[in-house]
Amino acid sequence: MKSSAKQNIFKKFALALSLCLLLIWVMLGAGVSLAWFSDTSEEVTNIFHIADFELTVSHRTDDGKWEEIDGRTDIFDENALYEPGYVQVVYLKVENTGDRAFDFHTAVSVTDFTVATNVFGQKFWIHEYLRFGVAAAESEAEMEEKVSSREKASKLATMKLQNYDNLGVASLEAGECAYLALVVRMPEEVGNEANYRGDTVPRVDLGIIVKADQQKN
Repeated sequence: MKSSAKQNIFKKFALALSLCLLLIWVMLGAGVSLAWFSDTSEEVTNIFHIADFELTVSHRTDDGKWEEIDGRTDIFDENALYEPGYVQVVYLKVENTGDRAFDFHTAVSVTDFTVATNVFGQKFWIHEYLRFGVAAAESEAEMEEKVSSREKASKLATMKLQNYDNLGVASLEAGECAYLALVVRMPEEVGNEANYRGDTVPRVDLGIIVKADQQKN
């Protein structure tokens, strides 16, 4: 076989190999950019009653009605897609149904999660990249106003899940109620350190904690 013929065969082989490598690179790139994840929320554990107080917690459903929730009620979006810029707001009502006044605060709890691997090959868990916040109000209208835009809601959610540090408390006398806008978000600046690669899809099951304490004299 002549030298020129061998060179043509080699060039065709090199071109085919280059096209294959380019296709693989494109597929990997698409995987990196599209591999954000959703919360399966198969089980929820909400905690409402700490210490000797009587309280009722309700959440507002899609039709605007208030529905009392218990330790297994799922109030978060089961199809939530946690990606940078994601914001979710749920509305709660806490009622003092007893005869003793108390102070309380509310947080988002992590009841279960899976450990996944990001695009850099590092282990991570998604709840480390989520933030929450709470806006308390005396009426539904005031509650809605505090989260009336995506920007307002996002500014509230600055705390790590389950972290009560610097979280303000509210007080309820007997027979009173408070309205709460509870915000969960993933900051826009979160990058591929929280973007998974592999067979294990990152999952987090979320609940809420409403903690009541005796008022200090």
